[in-house]
Amino acid sequence: IMNTPNVVQRLDGVLFSKMGQMGTKGRYPIHFHMSENVIGSEISRNVILDSNQRCVVIHGTHNVTISGNVAYNNFGHCFMLEDGGEFDNVFEGNLGAQTKKMKASALLGADETDDRGATYWITNPSNDVIGNVAAGSASDGFWWELRPFVRRPTRGIVAPGINPQFL
Repeated sequence: IMNTPNVVQRLDGVLFSKMGQMGTKGRYPIHFHMSENVIGSEISRNVILDSNQRCVVIHGTHNVTISGNVAYNNFGHCFMLEDGGEFDNVFEGNLGAQTKKMKASALLGADETDDRGATYWITNPSNDVIGNVAAGSASDGFWWELRPFVRRPTRGIVAPGINPQFL
C-alpha cells in the first residue's frame, strides 16, 4: 500500500504464506509505505506464515489500526514502525510467534537491526501497543528502539524535527 495519503485501506482475513523477499528493500507481506495520514485504515484478522522478511511494516504512515493478526515462523522484525516518524497507529491484540533473526548478510543496510528479530519493533512512543503477545522470539519480544532522530526518508518529509526520545 504505497503513497496513498488520506485513502482508507482495509485488509481483513487474508493468509500471507511464504511472502517477503529476504534482503530486498520494501518486499514485506504487508507494508504501508509513505501513506501519511490514513485514519480509519485497518489491518485485521490476517495470518502471516513463514515470511522471509518482516510481517507488518508501517513506514511514514499514521492512524492505522493493526489488530487481531497472527504471525508465525518469520524472519526479521515482525510488527514494526520503520523510521521513528510514524504516530497514532494502534497495535492491539496481535500474536507473533517464532520470530527468527535474519542473517547479517541479508540486512537492508548498516543501520538495520533485523539480525535481532524483535516480534514488535517500535521506534516512536506516540503509538499504542495494547494486549499483544510475543512468543518464542529468537531475540526480543518487544523492543522500543528510540533513536534521537527520525530516519530517512520519513525525516523531513512526514515528521521534520521530531526526536522520538522526547515524545
